Amino acid sequence: MAAVQVGIALPVRETAILGYPDAGPLMKMAQQVEELGFDSVWVGDSFVARHRLEPLTLLAAIAMITNRVTIGTAALTAVLRDPLYLSHILVTLDQLAGDRLRIALGTGFPLPAKEELDAVTTTYGQRAGRMDEAVGFWKRHWSGRDGDFVGKHVDLSELVNQSPPTTPGGPRIWLASNGKPRAVARAGAQYDGWLPVRIEPAEYRESLRAIRDTAEAAGRDPGDIEPALYVTVNISDDPAEALAGLEDYTDRYNNMPIEPLRAYQLYYGGSAADFTDWLAEYVEAGARHIVLRMGSFDHYERNVRAIADGVMPGLHAMKVD
Repeated sequence: MAAVQVGIALPVRETAILGYPDAGPLMKMAQQVEELGFDSVWVGDSFVARHRLEPLTLLAAIAMITNRVTIGTAALTAVLRDPLYLSHILVTLDQLAGDRLRIALGTGFPLPAKEELDAVTTTYGQRAGRMDEAVGFWKRHWSGRDGDFVGKHVDLSELVNQSPPTTPGGPRIWLASNGKPRAVARAGAQYDGWLPVRIEPAEYRESLRAIRDTAEAAGRDPGDIEPALYVTVNISDDPAEALAGLEDYTDRYNNMPIEPLRAYQLYYGGSAADFTDWLAEYVEAGARHIVLRMGSFDHYERNVRAIADGVMPGLHAMKVD
């Protein structure tokens, strides 16, 4: 990638918690993100454990009102949906957004994803295998390759009757995960990008190296895999205020204090300058697309503008390979 890219995750769940689950304001936020010079707009997913507006429908609307930004899911819990139907939706989205579309797929945040998955479509233990199998079949079909589309978990024989995507090879599918060996192997074997949600810079560097080694061993171009990072952030020059805002955020969003959640996700509270330095360590480790969720219910606008003015320029200016 030519430069570090910076994106904003829209507060789809947050507006639902506040009692305003309306699409209109979210559309205006997406336009604002593009106007402020950000590189991408993202939406999250959950329709049982943490209800919100449906992300793929939102992306279709966002594709129509934006022109430049990448749009994507961060992340979509793929196994909550029938894989044949989901492929149909993704191909349609690709027709609307073209090469701007990125679909980061995850297996669900572990608290309380197990209950959500067991209640909707599949058991928690099958989630990674089902998702990887479906992605493999999608990518084979989207690339025009023949073969059997029946696997251990899914039967996607009817893929052959679906319309083709606009983008050669289909929309780019990222793996939202962590730096654990199994996730690293999966990302290198078949995914087009990697979006870890909890990882330290040194671990990021080693995991990315392993992803590229795995990709090369599988006959893939390692440089074609987009390395990203997902962070929840609250910007304030007062560290105590920044942390208090994050505490309030996780209490209302997750019904948990922030400290136990740090085992699962990256959080940062502090000044824009310090946050830029903090992110620079990940950029040096290889991250090239930073996805930011605003960790505040009260200061979304302040955070977005603080990042646009005080973080994004520094990241865009970083010299990367």
